[in-house]
Amino acid sequence: MNPASRCMEVEEFDLPPLADDEILIENDITAVSVGTEVYGWLHGAEPGRMPQYPRKTGYCNTGIVLEVGAGVDDVAVGDRVAGECAHVSHSIANKRYFAVPEGVAAEDAAFLVLAAISLRGVRKGGIKLGQSVAVVGLGIVGQLALTLARLAGAMPTIAIDLNEERLRRAIARGADIAVNPDSVDDVAELVRNASPSNGADVVLEATGKPAVYPLAVRIARNGGRVVALGSPRGTVEMDFFEDVHLREVDITGAIQPLTPEADNLYYPWTKQRDRQLLLELMARDRLSVADLITHREKPEDCQQVFEMLADRPEEALGVVFEW
Repeated sequence: MNPASRCMEVEEFDLPPLADDEILIENDITAVSVGTEVYGWLHGAEPGRMPQYPRKTGYCNTGIVLEVGAGVDDVAVGDRVAGECAHVSHSIANKRYFAVPEGVAAEDAAFLVLAAISLRGVRKGGIKLGQSVAVVGLGIVGQLALTLARLAGAMPTIAIDLNEERLRRAIARGADIAVNPDSVDDVAELVRNASPSNGADVVLEATGKPAVYPLAVRIARNGGRVVALGSPRGTVEMDFFEDVHLREVDITGAIQPLTPEADNLYYPWTKQRDRQLLLELMARDRLSVADLITHREKPEDCQQVFEMLADRPEEALGVVFEW
């Protein structure tokens, strides 16, 4: 990336020699994490941190193993893997890769990390069979969170977004109810009427926009839970006394990098176990992503792609680069 905001280009690079515990991957698809990557492209860093350019972007890849280090025994040359590498044609990975089971499409595998983000939100929500779940924001993370909530037994599942196309896709993927806040008088009342209690048991906030939190809190039931799944950069004013304190609504954060590396007696869901589960769900056709892809782009068109994502985000959902 050029040393300025809103500039991006492809450049050549040399790879270092492979260490014993590393593998060399030839990527065929990398997926864009739209919210995080566009924010980084525009601002150069997370809030409160010093902007840094040039900078790589991306952390969702899938490809074929070209070479393995002497100490690697979990994958072999020719295997497909998915991992956390940037938008590059070839990448070297150490531990942060997972063998993709036979039958999993590359376009699904490329979204493994984004699916893990969604799964973290579902786990932090503590969703149980028969609980009502509202997902606010139907980007990739929200769509996958809705699917995973359904697999966990949520009923009904309520999809909330301003984009009619995203709502249509959510219904096609199994959402029970789709709500456009611009098309109803009172979203909170609609959610209350659709839920067994006086609101959603769990609200997964997946827009990452702080201004949405007052709504997210209001649609939760008394004693319900709001999960901050999207990264809420910025501040917002809301009535904590009326909407949170008096109603005993819990607000909890969910950020995938804090998923434990090692399990324990009380929480077995490590990063590795979550990712292996997601890949198995893909292999069994219980979790798909390819149907959410709206843009399949060439790497050399990255500038135009990111301009579109920054300025006209309503035009895209899932975006991949094909190498």
